[in-house]
Amino acid sequence: MLCHVTRPDSVVMEVEVDAKANGEDCLSKVCMKLGIIEEDYFGLQFTGSKGENLWLNLRNRISHQMDSVTPCRLRLRVKFFVEPHLILQEQTRHLFFMHVKEDLHRGHLRMGSEQAQELSALLAQAEFGDYNQNTAKYWYTELCGKEPDQATVSSIVAKHQALEGLSQGSVEYQALQLVSALEHYAVEWHWVRDGEAQRLAVGVGPDGITVCRDDFSLVNRISYPIIQIATQSGKSVYLTVTKETGDSVVLLFKLISNRAASGLYRAITETHAFYRCDTVTNAVIMQYSRDFKGHLASLFLNENVNLGKKYVFDIRRTSKEVYDHARRALYNAGIVDLVSRSGGRSPSSGSPSHGLEGPPECGGCHQSRALEDRLQKLREALLCMLCCEEEIDAAFCPCGHAVCCQGCATQLQSCPVCRSDVEHVQHVYLPTCTSLLNLTLAGHRRSPEPIRRTLAPPPCTSHHYPSSEKIHQS
Repeated sequence: MLCHVTRPDSVVMEVEVDAKANGEDCLSKVCMKLGIIEEDYFGLQFTGSKGENLWLNLRNRISHQMDSVTPCRLRLRVKFFVEPHLILQEQTRHLFFMHVKEDLHRGHLRMGSEQAQELSALLAQAEFGDYNQNTAKYWYTELCGKEPDQATVSSIVAKHQALEGLSQGSVEYQALQLVSALEHYAVEWHWVRDGEAQRLAVGVGPDGITVCRDDFSLVNRISYPIIQIATQSGKSVYLTVTKETGDSVVLLFKLISNRAASGLYRAITETHAFYRCDTVTNAVIMQYSRDFKGHLASLFLNENVNLGKKYVFDIRRTSKEVYDHARRALYNAGIVDLVSRSGGRSPSSGSPSHGLEGPPECGGCHQSRALEDRLQKLREALLCMLCCEEEIDAAFCPCGHAVCCQGCATQLQSCPVCRSDVEHVQHVYLPTCTSLLNLTLAGHRRSPEPIRRTLAPPPCTSHHYPSSEKIHQS
C-alpha cells in the first residue's frame, strides 16, 4: 500500500507499507526517515467524506479507516503540543515550528500587538534570514487581525534587525517559546452544534475544554476535574459536568458525522490522559469494539481472540512518559542533541535547566561537537540531490556519476551533472548513513565518555521532568 504523507512544510513523502498495516507502521516509517524518536507527539490526519479532519487510529488497520483510494493521502501533524524546553530533538522542534507557523498564517492563533510584533520579526528571521528591505515580509495582519501602522512596521523592522546572526534553530526555539504562552496553544478545535442548533467551536486542550462562538468569543470553560463522564452516541457527544452547586448537568454537542463525533470523544479522553495522568490506564488502552465476525469468534472460540478488534484509542504514553522515553532512547543510542535548550545562549543566560546541559565546555564536548558536524556533512553528501530524501544508490553509465537514488535515476534520460545521455543505470553500494553513524559513535565511545557526562540516564523510579503550569499530575 502506497501512502502519500504531507509534512507541515508541505513536502510530500512516499511511504510503502503492507496492505494490512496499522497506522503505527506508517508513522514509524515517516519518523524513521526524518530521524525522529519523539514520535508520540505526532499523528496522521486525513479528510473524511464530509470534509472533517480525522486522526488515523494508529492501532487499527489503515485500510479499515480510509476509503479504498490509492495512494492513501495523509498529513503528518502534531497531535500533542508541549512547551519547547521539553523537546529533546532539533528535528522535532522544527516540525513543531512549521505546524505552529501554518496555524499562525491561517489566523488560528491570535495575540496582542506587542506579541505580534515580536513574533513577526522572529518568523521573518526564520524564513528570510537577516534583515533585507528587498526580501523581508511580515505576517503582522495574520497574527493579530489588523493592518499595521508605520510606527508598528518600524518597530518590527527594528526587532528583526536585532536578530541578525541568530541561527534558524535559535529563532524557531524563541518563536515556540512565545507561542506556547498563548491562550489557545495546544488546543484542538472541533465544530459542533448545541441542543439549540447554535454553531460552536469546542477546543480540547491540556487544561480542559473551551466552548466558543463562531468568532471564538468565550462561552464556557470546563476543566477536567469537573467532568464526570464523556460518552458518544451516533453523531452526538455528551458531557456530564458537575456544577458549583454540586448538581450535575449534561452538555450536548452534535457533530457533522459519526466519525467526527468519535474524533471529539477520542480527543477529550486522549488529551486528558496525555497531559494530566502519570500513565495511561488499562481502561483506556484496552477499550475496543468488534465487528460481526469477531463477535462470533469471541462467543464460540475464545473471548480473548483478536479477530475483528477495533481499538477506540491509540494513545500509549503520557507527556511525562514520552519525555523519559526519548531521554532513554537518546542515551542508549549515544546521541545527544547539542543545540542548547535556550536557543543558542549559554546556560548561564537564564535558560531552563533539564539535567541535560552538564558541566561547562571541555575537550570531550568540543570533540563531540566536531564529530556531530562531520557526521552531518557525510549525511548530506550521501543524500540524493534530486529528492533529498533517499540515499545515493545509483550510477549513470557511461559517465559514472552517482548523485541520486534508484527512484530518481530511472526517471532521467540525461545525467544532471554532465548532461550526457544515460544508456543504463547501475546499482551501486555506497556506505549508508547508519554505518557512518555507527563508525562515528564507535570512535566517539573510545574517547573519555563525554556523551555519558552530557546526558545522564533518567532514574526508573522518578524523573527530572521540568515543572509546567500546563502539564501537571491529576
